[in-house]
Amino acid sequence: MKMLQKVGVLLCLLVLAGCASKATWEGMNEDDISSWKSAGFSAEAAQMWGEYKFNATEAAAWRDQGFEARDAARWAEEKFTAEQAGSWKQGDFDLDDAIDNRAKGLSPIKTQ
Repeated sequence: MKMLQKVGVLLCLLVLAGCASKATWEGMNEDDISSWKSAGFSAEAAQMWGEYKFNATEAAAWRDQGFEARDAARWAEEKFTAEQAGSWKQGDFDLDDAIDNRAKGLSPIKTQ
């Protein structure tokens, strides 16, 4: 019975720790919070995109092109806009191929 109690206590502590680490709007002013919410981001998503130095408008542009924050940051670091990166991604190019082809003066063919 003691083992079962220990497991129960451990489980409760893990649940409490998980709840305590939930992202909040902490560190943002009212205007920033409003921008993130208007763009459809949760506090957790806003914090994640913010870690990669995106504001709400930029993050929304990248998200709308199908990117997660980490990948968007990698493409942005290589001087791609969200729209450019989205075109390359839609053409099934990965970042390295897009860099190589752009250096050759090429661009992806737009489909629509």
